Amino acid sequence: MKILKTAIFALVSMGLAACSSMNTVENADKAGVKQMVNDKRVTTDSGLSDVAYVAGINETKTVSGLRKVQVELVNRTDAVRNVNYCFEWYDSTGMLINAPAPIWITIAIDAGESKFISSIGPTPDASDFRLKLLGNVRED
Repeated sequence: MKILKTAIFALVSMGLAACSSMNTVENADKAGVKQMVNDKRVTTDSGLSDVAYVAGINETKTVSGLRKVQVELVNRTDAVRNVNYCFEWYDSTGMLINAPAPIWITIAIDAGESKFISSIGPTPDASDFRLKLLGNVRED
């Protein structure tokens, strides 16, 4: 009986582990052309770079002329992780554009998942940005 319980537990565990992976399919002949941004990365938490690895940054302008960025984050771990992020915007002289308060957003990224986050500059003067990332700081 003990062996049977152990075998069932092992099969259920393997089944749950198999559910944690993800396969994706996308168009190989993409119609959209990305305007990729060269980035400067400052890493102070190497563990966070596996949880929310920045795979790429795409930049465009909205119809109204505001700068828009889209960042692809990849969770390179084998578990669902929460990540907090905040965008700061700067004018052409490098001065921070004051916003009412920094807005931190929490997202969940599945194991191996690629997730896109984006932000639009608050004024037409916004010519540069900084993305800040934090690991899960909230206790469940």
